[in-house]
Amino acid sequence: MPIMTRKTGGFTVWELVCIIVVIALLFALLMPSLSRVRTISSRVVCGTNLKGLGTAMTVYANDYGDRFPQLPGGGPWAKQLGFDYSAEKVDLGPGGEHAGAGRTVSASWYILIRHADVSPKSFVCPAAGQEPFGGRYIVYNRDIVQMWDFGNNPYRHVSYAMHLPYGRFPANAQRSSSFAVAADMSPWFINGDIVPPGKDGRLPQLSLDDDRSSSFGYRSGRRAANSPNHAGSTDRGGEGQNVLFGDGHTSYHERPDVGIANDGIYTRWPRADADEDERRTGTNPTARDAQNDAQDADDSFLVI
Repeated sequence: MPIMTRKTGGFTVWELVCIIVVIALLFALLMPSLSRVRTISSRVVCGTNLKGLGTAMTVYANDYGDRFPQLPGGGPWAKQLGFDYSAEKVDLGPGGEHAGAGRTVSASWYILIRHADVSPKSFVCPAAGQEPFGGRYIVYNRDIVQMWDFGNNPYRHVSYAMHLPYGRFPANAQRSSSFAVAADMSPWFINGDIVPPGKDGRLPQLSLDDDRSSSFGYRSGRRAANSPNHAGSTDRGGEGQNVLFGDGHTSYHERPDVGIANDGIYTRWPRADADEDERRTGTNPTARDAQNDAQDADDSFLVI
């Protein structure tokens, strides 16, 4: 007895099934490509934001003595400012610092909002998971330009690392064109805190020469040395990072050793006369204090 086929709107049931199967297969084949397009698109937006921040930094430097944005004062930098984030002005002590308070690097970024008309959205990379500062994060109904940092948890709203502005060699406008001024978020920091040691008590090791993956807390492999902003399918290690250089241009790099003399931009040199290999891998951050800064004027040390 022959198999009966029933017409449904001009198509048999089997024809509809075949069409659905073909569409599903095409969708499955296209998904990786669409995901890659989204990744690249996000990377471009992230780089464009960083380029805009670089332009704003240059404009600011032209108006403020050729210095990039830096909250005034000496002493250490810290996760929290130590005073009211919504204060209309900072009560600085005789030495320029607030009594008992450190300065966050994100507060130096925030100067661009206060004085260079930069939108909080510009500080967020769409691939990084942060959200723009504003709205429900504004306290005491103050205008956004009256505040000094990105709220009580500034690292929720900042996706980019800046060259440490509170050391012996602060960020300024007199850098070489190949000096890394800023980049995607550093792999060493989580919510402003340095990545903790692994179970064996050692700090994470960032190797630039292999692609091995490892568990969070003790990381190795080239990806682990990259910014987590563009992590893709990896835990924390990223595929690369956008980097803003001293001449104002921004470019994407799959390795972090792209500063002067192959300087690793997220680590500091172990000493001022470090050789090329030592500059590549550098010394990881171990404490947030005044001594944990760049070793040389050419040593990029991007934090946050």
